[in-house]
Parts: sequence; structure tokens; C-alpha cells
Amino acid sequence: MYIEDLTQLPPNHPPSPYNFPISLRRDNRWGQGFLQDGLVLYTVGWLGDCVHSEGKTPSECISRLCNAYKAKLVISDGTAGWHNCELCREENEWYPGGEVGPIINWQDEQLRIYGHGHFIIRHNEFVYLSPALILHYILDHGYKPPEIFIEAVRQGEFLTTNDLVWVENEAS
Repeated sequence: MYIEDLTQLPPNHPPSPYNFPISLRRDNRWGQGFLQDGLVLYTVGWLGDCVHSEGKTPSECISRLCNAYKAKLVISDGTAGWHNCELCREENEWYPGGEVGPIINWQDEQLRIYGHGHFIIRHNEFVYLSPALILHYILDHGYKPPEIFIEAVRQGEFLTTNDLVWVENEAS
């Protein structure tokens, strides 16, 4: 799926690249998660089958993304399923060792990245939405995110489902 970097999503758009809200469960009740009013939501890192911006991403940015991934600061897409990397041409790139998801190498560590969910990073009144696979895109395909996103990763806050405004479903 390709979405141009820094595409501004409409006000009140769910914090997902898709046009459906994030389902959340709280206290045995189902609801939907939304961003707080007044925040501006931008997309970063939905490359499709082409890297549109190549270069070196600062190691501090990569380390913060890796640490956030390991800390499970990736928000689930609900039932959207798994997203395969459209840049990987060989099956062994996407299924190393017979398991789904590429293995990235960063600072003497290996980390398997699954194509499910995304990061939501807030910096001031801006929120950046990027796929969990952004680490794979950066390290294995040479993708360089926009500088404003790199700064948000360095200075901003990784949001969790607890940071979303929860609206209970009517039939919960």
C-alpha cells in the first residue's frame, strides 16, 4: 500500500491508515480509539513497491524506533491482517527461517518485524503514523523518512492505546 509521505489525513480520521477506527477493549466493553481533538495526523513510511526517498537515517532515530517496537508500542490494526513488504522480491527475504516477517539487524541485535500495526508518534500538535515495517524499510531498503518525522521520533512521544480517546460502542 502506497501513501505519500506527509499526507495529512482529514480531521477526526482514526489513527490508522485505513478508513475504519481502531477497536479497543476497556473494562470488558468494546469501543473505538481516536486522537484528541486538535491534533494533525500525517502518514510516513507507506512505501508500496518503491522507495521514494533514500539516504541515511540517524542512528538515534533507528534506536528509538527499535526500542519502541521491543516495548510493544505498536498499535494493532485490528483485523486488517498482515502486510507483506512489497519491496522484498524473494520469499526468503520475507519468510527467513520459515517464519513471517523480516529480521532486522541493529547494533548487534536481531529483531523480527511483523507487518502488522503501526507507530503513532506525537510531537507538539502533530501526530505521525508509520507502519511497524518502517524499521525494515530503513535498514534493509535504504528508505529515509522526512526530517520532520525523524525529529518527532527523537523528541516526541510514542502513543499507546491508553493515549487514545475511547468511545464506547453502542452495542458493547
